[in-house]
Amino acid sequence: MENWFEQLLLICLPAAPAIGAIAAGSCPERATRLVRVIGWAFSIVALLAWIALRAVLPDAAGGDLLVSVYLPWVSDLGIGLHLGLDGTGLVMAGMISFITLVAMIGTLPSLPELNRGHVVCLLAAEAGMLGVVTSWDLILFIAFWEVTLVPFFFLMGRGPTRGGVAAATRFFVTSVASSVLMWIGVLMLVQAAGTPITFDLRELAARFADSPLGSFSGAWLFIPAFLVRMAAVPLHTWFPAAAASVPTAAAVLLAGGVLPLGGFGLVHVLLRLFGRDLCGLSTWLYWIGLATALGGALASVVQRDLKRLLAYVFLAQMGLALTGLTLGTQEARNGGLLLLVATGMGGGCLFLFSGVVCSARGNQRIVEISGLWRSHPAFAGLAFAGIASAGAVPGTVGFAGAYLVLRNLSGNFVHLSLAAGAVLIMGASVLWAYRRVTGGSFHPEMWATFRWPRKRQVTILAILCVVIVLAGLAPGVISGVGR
Repeated sequence: MENWFEQLLLICLPAAPAIGAIAAGSCPERATRLVRVIGWAFSIVALLAWIALRAVLPDAAGGDLLVSVYLPWVSDLGIGLHLGLDGTGLVMAGMISFITLVAMIGTLPSLPELNRGHVVCLLAAEAGMLGVVTSWDLILFIAFWEVTLVPFFFLMGRGPTRGGVAAATRFFVTSVASSVLMWIGVLMLVQAAGTPITFDLRELAARFADSPLGSFSGAWLFIPAFLVRMAAVPLHTWFPAAAASVPTAAAVLLAGGVLPLGGFGLVHVLLRLFGRDLCGLSTWLYWIGLATALGGALASVVQRDLKRLLAYVFLAQMGLALTGLTLGTQEARNGGLLLLVATGMGGGCLFLFSGVVCSARGNQRIVEISGLWRSHPAFAGLAFAGIASAGAVPGTVGFAGAYLVLRNLSGNFVHLSLAAGAVLIMGASVLWAYRRVTGGSFHPEMWATFRWPRKRQVTILAILCVVIVLAGLAPGVISGVGR
């Protein structure tokens, strides 16, 4: 029998931020300090619950469940409240808990519009994303998958320009349309699984292991939902537009949570149910990954808006992750998972950095920002960890993931050249932007008079740097790759 303490910690992951959202929403509008304390406190509780789980859970091979909780819900239809974590889910839960805390602490209360509604949306988004990671019932998985859209829609629409509203609408519409297809795919899948009816992911995987779905034609219905969240070509247009116009907290969560969750869904649902070949669709996804990596890298070269450049760089990194996840070897899959971690941590780092800098400068154009080495050397230096990871510099988690993927492409010179070219181009692009932003002269009269960055932002950035480097030097310690 599983330890009740571990099960309680598992339930706390999605429950703590959900309770926090209700508590923050119940506060008076003017009680900004109380709302902020509630937001920080419940985000910290979720992260502490993950740290405790990471400490007490044993190692497990493959996709074995490390901890789970099951409660019957609609027994006649085989629907249950099944929460659980395997090695990959444990990694994602930790990253989402940490990145949400980064967004919460690193951006409040910098702007007057970051009020009660903003904190409620941050907590609700965290609860939804952690619900996706811990769900092992397909009905529950899709429910949490859809729930995350609502807080993100309002978070993205709070930007300083109307572009945030347009990006939020595009993201919402494309996500809902792709989710309708996924609903149809789930119903077709359950029908093909036979009786008794079940939506339990582990049970469905066991049935299809005994009776492979070689002739099942509905696997493609799941794919658009995950490609939209991964911002893969051609469903990527929402992300660069959003990154350039939404508030800093939303940009941090989009890069650090939403993009990696798309890759997680691919591993958690598709690869578990349909195998490495994905009913013959893995080749298509492989080429979509390569196209996203190369296209994102090339697009980043011509960007002159700092946030858009970063968006295309991480879009390219997600393309390389998709390539690794669909290559078919365990090593390449581990590389893809590491790249999901690299995007989450690096995205959180650089979008926090760019959000603070662009807000202080009042401009996002790279040519209008300079002199950060002279004015804020510590803050600029800490951001280099995210730059190095995006550029696949050895010693970072981005390099660890890219190396494993490229190593498994070594048998095909053309494919290796395309992937390696994407890595080199996006590395050169992000390093060029960093040099322009940090070098040159600093003109105080062109910058905001308020104190920036805040001490907590420097502290958060320093912790992100440590995680990025530690995950690169010892991937098994942070990522659990191979568990």
